[in-house]
Amino acid sequence: MKELPRLPFDNPAMLGIAPQMRALQQEEPITRVRTAGEEDAWLVTRYDEVRALLADRRLGLSNPDPEQSAKSAARSFMVALMAGDDYDTEATRHAQMRRLLVPRFSTRRMRLMKTRIEHHVDDLLDQLAAGTPPVDLHRALSFPLPTMVICDLLGVPLADRERFGQWARGTFDQSDNQHSANTFQQVVDYITELVARKRTEPGDDILSELIADKDGALSDADIAHLGNAVLLFGYETTIVRIDLGTLLLLRNPAQRALLAENPELAPAAVEEILRLGVGGKGSNAIIPRYAHSDITVGETVIRAGDAVMLAIGAANYDGRAFPDGDLFDLARNKPKSHLAFGHGARHCIGRTLARIELTAVFERLFRRLPNLRLAVPEESLRWQEHRITGGFDELPVTF
Repeated sequence: MKELPRLPFDNPAMLGIAPQMRALQQEEPITRVRTAGEEDAWLVTRYDEVRALLADRRLGLSNPDPEQSAKSAARSFMVALMAGDDYDTEATRHAQMRRLLVPRFSTRRMRLMKTRIEHHVDDLLDQLAAGTPPVDLHRALSFPLPTMVICDLLGVPLADRERFGQWARGTFDQSDNQHSANTFQQVVDYITELVARKRTEPGDDILSELIADKDGALSDADIAHLGNAVLLFGYETTIVRIDLGTLLLLRNPAQRALLAENPELAPAAVEEILRLGVGGKGSNAIIPRYAHSDITVGETVIRAGDAVMLAIGAANYDGRAFPDGDLFDLARNKPKSHLAFGHGARHCIGRTLARIELTAVFERLFRRLPNLRLAVPEESLRWQEHRITGGFDELPVTF
């Protein structure tokens, strides 16, 4: 019997799609593979098929046969936070979770936060520019900005930013189940205590609104669960995108110069950063699902209970959807919607906020620091493969 291709695929490049992933995408849209968790799965790599399956309600996070599911503690916590840990209740609980959270990301709140976010970026860039290079851009900008935004959103004291700033990467560390569990418990304890405090000291924040929702019918445990999800999903992926976006623009000097001269192109730059932001072996750009009933994709039948890996990173590079998909191009003509935020019922709730943060950064970064460049060879940077979200721990730059 032929041995199945094994995820994750080696990638000699720091950014982009692994050669084996690209080769499989050229051969066919869906391939049988073996995952890092020793699970046989269907890998879907082409844009049209990935997009259709993201919207297909026959796919879920929960495994109909949970005893056969091999997950790290980190993956289990992530699935539970997304209300996907129980096959019988997933659809109902996830729909309820979205009904409660979507209004908290209202146009009014996003508009108010935009001004505050821009002030945060200006302050952080002023501090960065005042430093003596080389400076760690990750520590000076990429890491603090999204954590400050989550403080604003949840009503968390800014003084606690460093305290919870490492929690997402600890919780989602797949290399150490005990560390993941200990970190997650710190998050639960912190948010539970914060909810109790908000009951007597409410503010203009998500937790206070949830406490008042349904005439106070939500329990502290329910509110804390939602708060945990917002906290842990709310900043780490944006941190990663700021770092990746900076690298992508440093790799593309003509596009970087165009952006610096025309900051109104920042939204287009953000969409390209989101589309092309695949790091290391690409684990941060694969969405795992399970078939809850039989699904036919072309000539392939995915059986109920089968694991399905939706390669959104590969789909976002697919030349069938994005001509010259490897190119970072601020002038793409009516590009299709990328899949960085997913699609369908689990389309990322915080996508508008993430776009506001990224736009504020890339409107300003290369105008404020026109000579910004890496202070180390790119190959010396270390992508953190052990974290579900991936990312760097440092990005040394000079200017």
